[in-house]
Amino acid sequence: MSSWYGDLAIVLRDLPFSVPALPPLRELNAVTCKALQDQVTMAMKNWVWDSIQQMVSVPLLHGRLEPRKDGPSQRIPLCQRHYLSAVTVADHRLALTRLLCGSYHFRGLHTNLADHLPFDLVCRKCGVERETPGHVFMRCLDPQTVAARQLLHDALYQQFRVLLLYPLSLANATLLMQQLIFDCATVVPMARFIYRVIRAWHWFGRRLPTMVSEGAPDSDDSLGDGFGPGFRSGTEDASDLDVDGIDMWIDM
Repeated sequence: MSSWYGDLAIVLRDLPFSVPALPPLRELNAVTCKALQDQVTMAMKNWVWDSIQQMVSVPLLHGRLEPRKDGPSQRIPLCQRHYLSAVTVADHRLALTRLLCGSYHFRGLHTNLADHLPFDLVCRKCGVERETPGHVFMRCLDPQTVAARQLLHDALYQQFRVLLLYPLSLANATLLMQQLIFDCATVVPMARFIYRVIRAWHWFGRRLPTMVSEGAPDSDDSLGDGFGPGFRSGTEDASDLDVDGIDMWIDM
């Protein structure tokens, strides 16, 4: 076997997902190469999707469907997230992206909840139930959070005649957040709301080492609000930043 072909076989063997074995070199042609490429691409996308579904830190990405203008939303493991491009204020977009990527620490998100005392899982603001994104943003009764949620309620009703109802469970809260975020229209007021809440929750801010963001500096909990001096754009509408054509890849 040619050395380059053997190297290719090793690369395919070492991938974190299963792919078909290489055909014999004598059978290699444009058709077999294209078929192998398609199989590797499909396997890679399925691996990305499955990996995200298993990550405890990103519950808002579980089961995510990409909105489409010409039909119902559908599962797309890798693409440019157009609903993020709709958020033109850089502060709001970064806060939302960090939330989706699992950058913020929620006490109630663990692989095995039984390994932790119930007291260590409840919300630090209200102490009512387990601290998850759904609770913090949609159910927590902290006065600052409630005030921000009321502003979101007013914006949704004024712009879209949508009533923001109080979710009756954590699961419903997470589903409601997904519906509002993964919509090209409601994502704008939702991102503004998320930014306001995160600013009020002074515990948040630590960034995961593997997180993909828009070049924001590493933040630390000691900074208070967790965004650091380089977080805010120079203008409220982010007109000092070139946001046209930004590729928002946030899967990994």
